[in-house]
Amino acid sequence: MFFRFMVFSLAIVFSLSADAQNRIRWNSWDKFNEKVQKADKMYIIYVYFNGCRWCKKMEDETFAVDNIAKFINSNFYAFRLNAKTNERIIYGNKVYNTTVRIGEHDFNEFAVDLLNGKMSFPSILFFDENFKKLAVYDSFIDLNDFEMLLSYYAGGHNKHTSWPRYVRGYCKDNHFNTLVNGKP
Repeated sequence: MFFRFMVFSLAIVFSLSADAQNRIRWNSWDKFNEKVQKADKMYIIYVYFNGCRWCKKMEDETFAVDNIAKFINSNFYAFRLNAKTNERIIYGNKVYNTTVRIGEHDFNEFAVDLLNGKMSFPSILFFDENFKKLAVYDSFIDLNDFEMLLSYYAGGHNKHTSWPRYVRGYCKDNHFNTLVNGKP
C-alpha cells in the first residue's frame, strides 16, 4: 500500500514539474530593451486587463495548452501587459509611466500606444525581430486559429503569403507541428 502511494505521489510530482516546463515564459518589462537590442526572435505581446472574461478564457483555453507554450517560448519573446497598470516601461528613449483616460477608463500609456488607442481585449500583437509591428488581433482567439497565427508569423509566411491564402492551404502537421518539434 505504501509503495503504491509513493509511486502515485512521484507520478504526480513528475507530471506537475513537466507541465510547469511548458508554460509561457512571459518576460518582465525591465528586460524589454535588452530583448529588442538582441533582434534574434520575433515578439508577441498580450494586452489584457484583470476582470476581462475573454482574457481569462484566452489564458485558460489557448495559452495554457502545452504545445502553444512550447511554440511561443521557442519562437518569440513573449510579453504581457495589463492595460490598466501604471507600471513603468522604458522603450528606447521614452518612459511610459502614466495612464491615459479613454472613455471612462484609465489605461497604461504604452498599451494605448501599442493599440493605437483602440482598447479592445484581449489583444495579441505580433512584431518582427526589429520590433516592427506586423499585426494586432483584438479579440479572443481559439486554439486552432491561434496555432495558425503563430505558425504564419514564426514560419515567415506573412512575408510572402496573404492570410486568406495561408488559411486555405494550412495543414497543422506541416505548419504548426513541424515548428513545435523544431523541424523547418
